[in-house]
Amino acid sequence: MRVWATTALVFVFGISALAETTIAKPADSKDTASKDTASHTPAMTESAGPQHPVTAAQVREILTITNSTDVKRQMMENLLPLMQQMMPYMPDNVVADFQHSLELADFDAVLLHTFQARLSEQDAAEIIAFYQSPAGKHMLALMPQIQNDWQEAGEDLGQKVMLDVLARHQTEVDAAKKKYEQEHAGGSPQS
Repeated sequence: MRVWATTALVFVFGISALAETTIAKPADSKDTASKDTASHTPAMTESAGPQHPVTAAQVREILTITNSTDVKRQMMENLLPLMQQMMPYMPDNVVADFQHSLELADFDAVLLHTFQARLSEQDAAEIIAFYQSPAGKHMLALMPQIQNDWQEAGEDLGQKVMLDVLARHQTEVDAAKKKYEQEHAGGSPQS
């Protein structure tokens, strides 16, 4: 899960930094109302994506630069233990079939389609250029620590919020706990 979060943060930070350094070009037509001057991205329709979508080679390069190349393995490492935790009764042969089926699934095609629905070749070229710049390399080097610090701070804040809410509703929580314990006394729930 950390890899997914790191990848998302890298893209957000990278695209944000890229957007800040991109200079908008003035419109070369008198009819500026019909032109999209707020974005350097080629025209994009809501359902079709960019006219010139990111190429497979660009996707591979972005994933390599951001150390996100083994998406399927990472997903399996996270998904299989979660599935076994949620369903500990699952027969071993079903788990093995699930793992084998995941290994055969074409995640690369799904990943490519996902990128192509949102990024153009131009976007990808600029993102790659940013990641290869000193600032992009610096950001990538810092991202693991930023992500770790953010996760720890988020967990701390979440715990504080939870404790504050519980303190505000202590009477309700105590009453609900007492009722639950009465209903579930003896280990079997009553209907």
